[in-house]
Amino acid sequence: MMRSSAEALIYRLFIDKFAGKGEPCIGVEIEMPVVNLACQAVEPGFIAAMLDLLKQRFAFTPTRFDQNGFPIEAVNPRQDAFSFETTFNTIEFAMAKKPGIDQIAANFYSYVTALQELAHEHHHLICGMGINPYAAYADSKPLNSPVMLAKAEFLKNFTSHHDGEIFHAFSAACQTHLDVELSQLPDLLNLLGKLAFVDAMLFANSLPFAYAGNRKFIARLPASLQREMAHPTLCFRDILWRLCEAPNIRPYDRDYASLEEVVKHLLDLKIFIISDGSSGFKAIPPVRFADYIARERWSEADLSCFRSLEPVAVSRHGTVEIRQTCTQPLADSFAPAAFYTGIAENITVASELVHDFWQDNQINISNSQLRRQAVSREMAIPADRLREFINNLLAIAAAGLKKRKRGEDKYLGRFLKPDHEVKSPAQRQLDLLQEGWSFQEIMLACSALDESGNSIWDNDMNRGKGEADGLPV
Repeated sequence: MMRSSAEALIYRLFIDKFAGKGEPCIGVEIEMPVVNLACQAVEPGFIAAMLDLLKQRFAFTPTRFDQNGFPIEAVNPRQDAFSFETTFNTIEFAMAKKPGIDQIAANFYSYVTALQELAHEHHHLICGMGINPYAAYADSKPLNSPVMLAKAEFLKNFTSHHDGEIFHAFSAACQTHLDVELSQLPDLLNLLGKLAFVDAMLFANSLPFAYAGNRKFIARLPASLQREMAHPTLCFRDILWRLCEAPNIRPYDRDYASLEEVVKHLLDLKIFIISDGSSGFKAIPPVRFADYIARERWSEADLSCFRSLEPVAVSRHGTVEIRQTCTQPLADSFAPAAFYTGIAENITVASELVHDFWQDNQINISNSQLRRQAVSREMAIPADRLREFINNLLAIAAAGLKKRKRGEDKYLGRFLKPDHEVKSPAQRQLDLLQEGWSFQEIMLACSALDESGNSIWDNDMNRGKGEADGLPV
């Protein structure tokens, strides 16, 4: 069957990369907000100190620089990558793919433990939250790099916000990449799409409550965001993404019947950042990929920023990328990767459970509408049925992990305890506020690397061990 030029490119950029990989691997990217505990912008000295520590202790070498020559990405011999994500308020570790979670986690925690110790010395904090708790004090200018400047240009010129800064200071996610056989790609995409609301109920971790009393900060937000702030949600990240008006972010709410339908959807995604003809990029009005390729003049450089930003995406690494998950409390950083790895290992059983749940509860709304209900705590399905369904899913995930014989079920942690509750970190934080915890204590507990005595899942009222001294109340 003859393919059009656009289809051939989609196969080269996305589909062909699923083939010939050998042993299936897992990839994990974790973004983490960085805050200055003095309620000011992140100090340049601390930014430089982080890079120096990673270079000296873990052999990270800068690989990408901003237009002032400052390093914004570094890679070490393990091929783990450190970068600043959109601004200097968020750091990211994109961990090299491995067959199992254990080595990824060991490397990640060695880096973050060292950085957190450094942060304490500088009166900063690396946060285990899906939203920057001190965004109101952050310098929200995008990184001075060609791609980020072009994205800021797009927000200013082609959205209703006319502000290329504010969105970049907020959001932090953990992304899981799964290798999958090409024949299973549509089925896995369909299953993960239906689990969007489950992701929210297990992993939502981006409450907007930290900004509620800051009128000056709220006044800077687009009117659409200001309206949303009046309605608390467990996943403010969802609102930021939904309202930012960037292309390629809307969830695909239908089931794929075939690989050809996956390709067709990728052809419908938009190009909106292209080469400026030299070493930089520029923003353009969004154009459907297939239509852009049909033009007479375009370059390979125009495709370098083209990708899906959907909650569940086909990535250019030849993986299924789950992008919808908030950054977790740091001690639980690998719970999402464990959950999705176990579900993918047991895809047939999980798909049957999901099918029956949809049928039994006569669910006739879209996946994204169901997720909105979950983060708004407005689920129409009875709570006992939801608990049973999610607990069954967790059991399926744990069984899938045990089948892999790598001890990865330990990363499901609290979900495997006999008395565990189906509760997201965001919901637990709301409970802690009711119990008398301060916002600053919650922030510290989410940022602890050891659960013992300082976890949002504990009831230890001696939390923080004095670390909150000097924080604003």
